Amino acid sequence: MTQLTALHSLPEQFAVQLSDNMIISLEGEQADSYLHGQLTVNITALSDGIARHYAHCDNKGKTWSLGVVTRHDKQLLMITNTSSGAHSLAQLNKYGVFSKVDIIDATPSYESFFVSSNVAEALLKTHFPHADFAALTSIPSSQKNLASYSAESGILYNSGLQENGVIAIVKSDVASALREQLGSLDITCFPHSVFSALQIKNVHATIDDASIAEYVPQMMNVHALEGIDFDKGCYMGQEVVARTRFLGKNKRAAFSLTLDGTVDIAPGASLEKQLGENWRIAGKVINSVALGQETWLLAVLNNDTTPSDLHRLADNTAVTCYPNALPYNIEQQASNIVKRRR
Repeated sequence: MTQLTALHSLPEQFAVQLSDNMIISLEGEQADSYLHGQLTVNITALSDGIARHYAHCDNKGKTWSLGVVTRHDKQLLMITNTSSGAHSLAQLNKYGVFSKVDIIDATPSYESFFVSSNVAEALLKTHFPHADFAALTSIPSSQKNLASYSAESGILYNSGLQENGVIAIVKSDVASALREQLGSLDITCFPHSVFSALQIKNVHATIDDASIAEYVPQMMNVHALEGIDFDKGCYMGQEVVARTRFLGKNKRAAFSLTLDGTVDIAPGASLEKQLGENWRIAGKVINSVALGQETWLLAVLNNDTTPSDLHRLADNTAVTCYPNALPYNIEQQASNIVKRRR
């Protein structure tokens, strides 16, 4: 598999093997109502052909996992990363014992790929002949309605990234055929680290063991990805998530930062911000990935952080960096619920 030195070196046509994906399947008579009471988005209103960002929280509103939820056949699928997905799966099974729902790790049944938009139809149409590739590959106007398409071969959905492309979750035989097609069409396939860097660049957060149950979803910009429905019924952590919004309590946000060269930075590492001649703790890294010539960080910092604020690693003060400008607006509109209360 080809290694990449920097994101700006990505070719026009490429794919990524998503080896760190975890797929949780929920199926059964009460699957919808059960998951509706667990995630931050309205599952009962989730229609076929749509994928949504979500957060799964504990009863204190701290996040267990972040990812995308969509429908496939008779199942609800939660697509997230391996470490936080394992935690969510355990919690879902713990609380699901009294509901008529089967909850399993469906990851072994599938393989996952990111496919760049300009080659998606050529690679995938044979296996998904009726898919609307225009919707699947366009940059969405809203993260709330990411196009998805389900078929016997698996499921496709719009990645929601500025480097627009399709996430393909396919059965093993389809995956083997895709790898052969990639070779015959001379399309480069990169490892999962490239997709992780793209997620960080686009500030689509994922969390690992060090960050599980540390942050409310808004601190990782989940609301900006329309992954929180504030008008839905009760769910785990709703009181804290709602209070964080309606009382304006959140003062944190996720930002991406880029370093030259390869730097080994573990999730949980502290960043300091320069204030005049002094430095103070600014936040923590929740995700990092090193490519050949650059390192991408995702960190939770003060939400008034600007691209001109100099930061450094607390345990390696020679390493300095500036936050990148956010690719979306993290400000929240005034709530109709608050207005009605007045």
